[in-house]
Amino acid sequence: MWITRLTRQIEQLAASSRLIYSLAALYYRQMVQREAELAQIGPEDRVLCIGGGICPYTAILLQEYTGAEVTVIDNDPRCVEQCCRFLRGRGLDGIGVQFGCGTAVHCGDYTVVHLALQVSPRGEVLRRVLAQARAGTRILVRVPKASLEGPFQCERRVQHGTLSNVDCTFVLVAPGPRTQVAV
Repeated sequence: MWITRLTRQIEQLAASSRLIYSLAALYYRQMVQREAELAQIGPEDRVLCIGGGICPYTAILLQEYTGAEVTVIDNDPRCVEQCCRFLRGRGLDGIGVQFGCGTAVHCGDYTVVHLALQVSPRGEVLRRVLAQARAGTRILVRVPKASLEGPFQCERRVQHGTLSNVDCTFVLVAPGPRTQVAV
């Protein structure tokens, strides 16, 4: 997917340049602020970001805006290694980073789960999260532009700007573990 490759290239540049990092972070600021408000994230929350990449902008901004405890998982071991170096280099050791796959994630200890746009296979990861999450866990899912939401239609969502490749983010509330959810 071209957007995944482009995102990775931008993150590579941003990891080595504070200026490029700051410019790229502008893309995420309003989006993450809207998502934090939509899911009503506060300092008492534990947030799991599935798909963080080298520069986990969403995780960094969620922690900055809300004071929540944030953990990132990514299924690329090189990304995880580079992400850890990136966060240490910027004094952001408070964000946890783990290697893991969204289709095997255990999210029962989290009150909020955020699925990055590039998470794949999206439906399978979302089913896993819904099956593992505690009742009441808020799940934020970014939806790409020019995408039919299909089974992801939801009233509680925020639209994002025209210059974003993200159409909207919606929030689901988990019914609790071992509940069959058709996605």
